[in-house]
Amino acid sequence: MVAFDNMHDRPIKGTTGWQQYEVVLDIPRDSTGISFWILLDGTGKVWLSRTKFDVVGTGVSITGTGERKIPDMPVNL
Repeated sequence: MVAFDNMHDRPIKGTTGWQQYEVVLDIPRDSTGISFWILLDGTGKVWLSRTKFDVVGTGVSITGTGERKIPDMPVNL
């Protein structure tokens, strides 16, 4: 994993109407996959509409933690 944003610093709370939310990350050109998911904390429903991936210019600030270092050896044994 090289980039991550779980929106912990800007959580969506309560009942809201349709709104646009963005996650912007630097993805290396040689990446082989992109994964995304939804985490619902508590009860309720989450709906997605018009979800898309776009290439943006370097002038757009990233929203996530940026690059993450992959450990040299396993750490969870």
